[in-house]
Amino acid sequence: MESATVKKTFSVVPGLNMGLFAPEDFQTILKIINKYDVPKTKITGAQRLALLGMDQDEIPRLQKELKSYVRPQVKNGVHYVQACPGSKWCKYGIADSMKLGEQIEQISLDEPLKAKVKVGVAGCRMCCTEPHVRDIGVFASKKGWTLVFGGNGGGNPRLGDIVARNLSEEELIPLIKRCLDVYQEKARPTSRTARFMERFGIEALQERVLE
Repeated sequence: MESATVKKTFSVVPGLNMGLFAPEDFQTILKIINKYDVPKTKITGAQRLALLGMDQDEIPRLQKELKSYVRPQVKNGVHYVQACPGSKWCKYGIADSMKLGEQIEQISLDEPLKAKVKVGVAGCRMCCTEPHVRDIGVFASKKGWTLVFGGNGGGNPRLGDIVARNLSEEELIPLIKRCLDVYQEKARPTSRTARFMERFGIEALQERVLE
């Protein structure tokens, strides 16, 4: 007996960065999913919602209905932000990672990024969101935030470089912006931060961004 063919179609709800949505929004999203008879749903590694296996011709209509639940992305900004529950929701959390993640999401640049930039924010040193293998990684300790830059968890993995430790929130956001500015200026087209840092080096970056 032949097995049924699996439809390899998918649609990602991109506005659910950090996996956040209100219960009432989730109820409405669920109604839309059921309306289009979506076979499977999945929370992705980027903490977004993937709708799997629907008919190809129904995807545009489904996306149109979900549009009001998709937060607009900042012009030329980061690809996505992962964040743990942080001090607001987790007993191990030292700092408010969700709040910081929202601030990082809003970083806007004058020119498009050279390649996608993924962000991981962790509210403690357990680093559940794997900030060491993200383009921008941030994790909290009792002394403040640590900024990691140039990590990658893909087919050619790389641990990011620690740019600075013991940062306040007010120091951290401008420092992230300065790191991205240098990346924009010096990176080759389509080069991810990991490959850029292998070429540019942490000492040269620190010399440019640390005051």
